Amino acid sequence: MTSTTRPAALATPNPLMKLVGALPPIVLVMFTRDITTPALIAAAAAIAILTGARLHIRTILVGSGLLLVLTAWTTFSFALLARPESVAHTPVLVSGWITLRVGAVEAGAATAARLVAMVMLVLLASLGTTTAALISALVRQARVPYRFAYGAVTAARFVPRYRQDLLTIRTAQQARGVIERPGPLGYLRRTARLLVPLLAGGARHAERLSLAMDARGFGAHARRSDRDPAFIRPRDIIFVVVCWGVVAIIFASTAARDWLDLAIDVGVPS
Repeated sequence: MTSTTRPAALATPNPLMKLVGALPPIVLVMFTRDITTPALIAAAAAIAILTGARLHIRTILVGSGLLLVLTAWTTFSFALLARPESVAHTPVLVSGWITLRVGAVEAGAATAARLVAMVMLVLLASLGTTTAALISALVRQARVPYRFAYGAVTAARFVPRYRQDLLTIRTAQQARGVIERPGPLGYLRRTARLLVPLLAGGARHAERLSLAMDARGFGAHARRSDRDPAFIRPRDIIFVVVCWGVVAIIFASTAARDWLDLAIDVGVPS
């Protein structure tokens, strides 16, 4: 008897419905100016990712560390870029070779919260999505011609292949005794040595790929069948409703407590 492993919760929804559930919250987060609203949205998305995606402990720890570094760097950078006249009424937090006011730090923290919230929503919409499911959804639901859908995904697959080819070429050059000199000139020389082998390898891979696609009759027919076609099921509608509902509850809660600050000027003509 063989046991089958159930897929993760974020791997079952339709890829396009995941985008529909995440894109409106991303747009709304872009217009927030407070810290609480995007922070709550980021926390809700993080809970959904941790419970719906099967991530290793190392991946979670590394991702959390990167988010912390991104938050700290964004907060500090945008605090320095804050306009002095807009935060002049707030108390001074740091005084010395740089002067930081509480208002500037709050503005930087709000920007960092928005950025983290958008990153978490993008992860929520992308984790668990397979290439085959994305292509099938683009062809069946978005009505994208399968030639363009397969072509775009195939072009995206060139990126990891170029990365692997780059490591292979560097290892081969080091084995042949090529000395890498430090400094900017050394970096330019290393880049010049890598360009020609990378382009040649990419051309060979593209030629082999085109021959394989022609041998399988790609583009010969107006339609193409899928082994696992993508459909819009009730669980996809539930996913979208839950995403929008949680975001609406967060916005309503922060607005009721007068925490919500939107960068939308609703002017009333006099």
